[in-house]
Amino acid sequence: MSKKKAVKRTRRANNEGSIFQRSDGRWGGALTMGYDENGKIIRKTIYGKSRAEVVKKLSEISGRMKSNSYDLVEQNNLETLMFEYLMTFKKSAVSPRTFEGNIRNFKLHIAPPIGKMKVYEIDNYAIQKLVNNLMEQGYSNDTVKKCKHLLNQFFEYAIDNKWILVNPTLKVKIKGKRNVYQANDDEKYKAMPPEIRDKFLDALNKDEANFIKPLCITLMFAGLRIGEALALKWKNIDFDNKTIKVERAITQVPKFDEQGNIKDRITVIGDTKTTCSVREIPVADIVIETLKQWKDKQNNRQQTNPDVTATLTSPTTFVFANDDGSYRTYSGTRKIFDRFKRRNGLDKFNIHFHGLRHTFSNMLFEMNENPKVIQQLLGHRDVKTTITVYNSVNSDYVREATDRLNTKIQEQQKEKEFEIENPKEPELTDEEIDQMIKELERKKKRKEKDFEM
Repeated sequence: MSKKKAVKRTRRANNEGSIFQRSDGRWGGALTMGYDENGKIIRKTIYGKSRAEVVKKLSEISGRMKSNSYDLVEQNNLETLMFEYLMTFKKSAVSPRTFEGNIRNFKLHIAPPIGKMKVYEIDNYAIQKLVNNLMEQGYSNDTVKKCKHLLNQFFEYAIDNKWILVNPTLKVKIKGKRNVYQANDDEKYKAMPPEIRDKFLDALNKDEANFIKPLCITLMFAGLRIGEALALKWKNIDFDNKTIKVERAITQVPKFDEQGNIKDRITVIGDTKTTCSVREIPVADIVIETLKQWKDKQNNRQQTNPDVTATLTSPTTFVFANDDGSYRTYSGTRKIFDRFKRRNGLDKFNIHFHGLRHTFSNMLFEMNENPKVIQQLLGHRDVKTTITVYNSVNSDYVREATDRLNTKIQEQQKEKEFEIENPKEPELTDEEIDQMIKELERKKKRKEKDFEM
């Protein structure tokens, strides 16, 4: 008679409910959810490929029940819950422009692929697939990382609310890749090439009807952002020490409706882009001289022009102020700049304000300036930004570098050929030199003896 093997039974852990294995090998679990209006027990049964998976799901459900959020999570998908998180918590924690990027990434890249799923249905496979698809579509690593970071923050919030136990973004990988975005030559090369720089400067010198010349010279030869330049006051310019102090910046702040859509943008004077952007920098003589000329012109206008109602050269007045002393907006300044370009035949060269800042950076790189120095002048937080984004090169610079290399190789080749044709006599060792000296001394003594005889 065969004896049946005893099955060891262990007590189930808390929150495991009734766990069982089906005949097909899958695992299941049942959890009491409460009672209906007739007093009948309501049970929820879930399934998984392993006991551990079922235990995890039962624990999550139990956690949601204890936190009174079970119905909330069951009745809403990720899109609804994450949008509420963004509008309630994220919007008040970041700047309006940062939130604009957050809500855009959510609506464009997160909600479409996984928004209809329940929060607890999303695992690292779903997030990794989302990341992979974004990279395959050619989005930059920066965009992909921002989407992952936003999801990571939301799932940490979900854990705090006991909706889930594990953050599914933790093991998601973003591999480094080259930017596959294909742009035309004008878009790729943001800085102005040397031949365009000359045309641009000629136009500035000939067309001095307004503030465009001093503004562009400041951008091109001091590397300021357009918002920083428009926020400059005369007290920020030290003509004696030839420095400019960047403290504030003009920026456009978006206003959102209840759906996260931008309903308006207002121009305000606020902080610079980063804390590193607050800086006092030495500037070239061309900047100082141009700003002196502009200040003289403004002084003359306020004395002779009845339309000027402000003291345009006061230390607290904006350098590029309107006639009433108010600051200029970016949109209004850009319209005047566009008219200037059309008037001088420059509109075909894709010149824009930020391109002038890139041009300043490129001119320094062309002079082999230290990237850390350029970083401080530009007010970048990370030198990587200076090197990778603000160091554009075109084929001319590559050709010059290749020509220099070619010249060096040719010089080395000529030196080798000369050495072959004109071999050097082998150098003597110290012992050989001593031997030669002794031999000379012996010959000398012999000659002296022969002379005496």
